[in-house]
Amino acid sequence: MDRRNILRYLQITFRIALGLMLVIAGFLKVQDNTALFESVAYITWIPIGLKSLVIDLLPWVEIFVGALLIVNLLGKVVKPVAAMIYLSFFIFAIYGLGTGMEGDCGCFGDPESGSILAAVLGSEFGWKMVIRNGIFVSMAAFLFINVGKGNRRNR
Repeated sequence: MDRRNILRYLQITFRIALGLMLVIAGFLKVQDNTALFESVAYITWIPIGLKSLVIDLLPWVEIFVGALLIVNLLGKVVKPVAAMIYLSFFIFAIYGLGTGMEGDCGCFGDPESGSILAAVLGSEFGWKMVIRNGIFVSMAAFLFINVGKGNRRNR
């Protein structure tokens, strides 16, 4: 297997994984947005109207963008949007760590409810969240690498 095929398979794997994470996180927030509400409420410098918009729309945007990533539709629009979502989560994780935010963003459910994703990936503010979101941003950036088409050998 040549380098291009490996990169192409990695991109497919990352695209599907990132899409699944968005769909799952969005679905869990639709079911219970309490943790999202508390996290967004913590940021005092954001206007209330924008906070309300984020709380109401973010879960549905995550589900929509994640589903489009999984099925690989509208990639030229969806990949940048997904990358911006993951970048904003990464920045928010750094902000939360830097300001001493406590609690849980609710991204992957409540660990106490037995959520495997919450136990493995964690949703509490801290270094684990920063590292996790940094990995997700890196995976999203990897989607923009042009791996080319075909199996031409290097000359």
